Amino acid sequence: MNFTCYGEKSNKSILFIHGLASTADLCFMPLLPYLGDYYVIFCELDGHCPSDPNDLLSMEKTIKDIEAYLLGEFDGNLYGICGFSMGGTLAIDLISRGNIRVEKVLVDAPITVELGIIGFLYTWAFILGTNVIKKGKKIPKFLLDLVAGKDNTSIIEMMYSKISKSTIKNVCNYIYHYEFSENLKKYPKPVLFWRGSEEPIPAKSQKNLKKYLPQITVQVFEGLGHGQFLHESSKEYAERLKKFMGD
Repeated sequence: MNFTCYGEKSNKSILFIHGLASTADLCFMPLLPYLGDYYVIFCELDGHCPSDPNDLLSMEKTIKDIEAYLLGEFDGNLYGICGFSMGGTLAIDLISRGNIRVEKVLVDAPITVELGIIGFLYTWAFILGTNVIKKGKKIPKFLLDLVAGKDNTSIIEMMYSKISKSTIKNVCNYIYHYEFSENLKKYPKPVLFWRGSEEPIPAKSQKNLKKYLPQITVQVFEGLGHGQFLHESSKEYAERLKKFMGD
């Protein structure tokens, strides 16, 4: 796991956590030019580091490793977290554990669902899909439209080509069979939830999270699929993020 920081440490801090089969740079680097007033921390997870070939073996260990870094470098105090997809799930875990203090949380299409047998099907579809992309072949459009949203190539363009089957399996077994902690109900601060209208699984996550975080605010972007707003509209994404963090 790597952490890369940008800006002045005296500024308000925002931790960014990327999605599965991507990297911090692929997800968030286009936002950086618009975040000069913040201290930006990119978290690059095991299994997603070009400089480190180790697989992501445990989401529980991943959460503890992030906590240990934040406790050591920031005394456990952050102003904000922005997590995309798997990163959004990790953001929810971090605030539910209560070991660090965060003022505002933005989760973009987190996966916090129990899909049962369908979850295993999604896991193998994810593994097969990434293998197809690695080989330079195209995923059939109707399947890509079904999973990512119509005419959405963002998840392909943000994909980390060295992702392993083991890492994908370990993450999917966690996020597609997610178990909520009752402690999440104790988090009192603002939480903003983003998703595209063409994202069925995050829509289920939204309903689940509302039960634990009644203060959550939801914004749905019409016509967009998974990762599309983040990848295709970096400036608007950053401006909306800053508005939330500044309100």
